[in-house]
Amino acid sequence: MGYGAIELGQLNISKGKYEVAFDILYDCAVNDQNDDALFLLTKMTFDGHLEAEQMEKFYELQNGQTSLGNGYALFNVGLMHERGLGKVPQSYKVAVEYYQKAVKQEVKDAYCNLGNIYALGLGMDQGVPRNVELGVKLLTMGAEEGSRQCAYTLGSLYGKGEFIPLDLKKSFYYLSLAALAGHDQAKRVLHVFVHAHKENYDAEMDAAQLMYGKIENLRQLYKCL
Repeated sequence: MGYGAIELGQLNISKGKYEVAFDILYDCAVNDQNDDALFLLTKMTFDGHLEAEQMEKFYELQNGQTSLGNGYALFNVGLMHERGLGKVPQSYKVAVEYYQKAVKQEVKDAYCNLGNIYALGLGMDQGVPRNVELGVKLLTMGAEEGSRQCAYTLGSLYGKGEFIPLDLKKSFYYLSLAALAGHDQAKRVLHVFVHAHKENYDAEMDAAQLMYGKIENLRQLYKCL
């Protein structure tokens, strides 16, 4: 199965035929090791469209892939442990281990999830210490690598000033970077932001556009290689 299978899977998802979509995408993930199929299966999991048995099957697939050094599989297993989905026990400690491995494989969104856990102290009750400096570092690296979720999270953190010092200039920069990358919530927040904080952000907008241009150029380069 190739690109046609992905389209067919998406069509069945849009029609609410989740069991059919799962079978198509799972087969594509197993036989072709297709990252788009893995992404859609993950999305179906977190949107609540899979049965417990299907989630368990997907988890076993991903766990098998992690032994091959598959970064996306590492990320997905980390997500399942962070959320405690299906028969997978919720554990920030285990999630961190998988996210750390996924970061080494340069999975962009792994920077965000791992950065959140450290910066917000989400796993403190389970023995994962809060490390705001490391969390911000990971989120920054992810944003510069092209993760719009990292950029949005940083923009929100700097704008609230709850876990890190308030910095409206940095908040605008990262929210703009996320918005340029198509993050819908960042666009909405940015609209409110500019009305609430009336300053000159031209330099930050120029910097965000420059960074976004670099990210897009690299993305196009990798597509050509």
